[in-house]
Amino acid sequence: MLDELGVQHPRAARLWCDNLGATYLSANPVFHAQTKHIEIDFHFVRERIAQRLLDIRWIHTEDQLADVFTKPVVTAKIDKFRANLNLVAG
Repeated sequence: MLDELGVQHPRAARLWCDNLGATYLSANPVFHAQTKHIEIDFHFVRERIAQRLLDIRWIHTEDQLADVFTKPVVTAKIDKFRANLNLVAG
């Protein structure tokens, strides 16, 4: 979509993950033998990593900005994320 709009961007989209095991599993197919069940969406992600369309990076849970949009969080964490996102209270 960004290509169609003429917006320059890195080839690989960066995906921040706070699950270290999932990060290792996505990066190294050797770990597949150690798992009992692999979901179909995992194969989709592995294909995109192999095509260098996705770049999976680990982030500490405390710094995961997506949590404020997907989980109940305490006010202090919302204030921290609001500052990180440069949002002003209205």
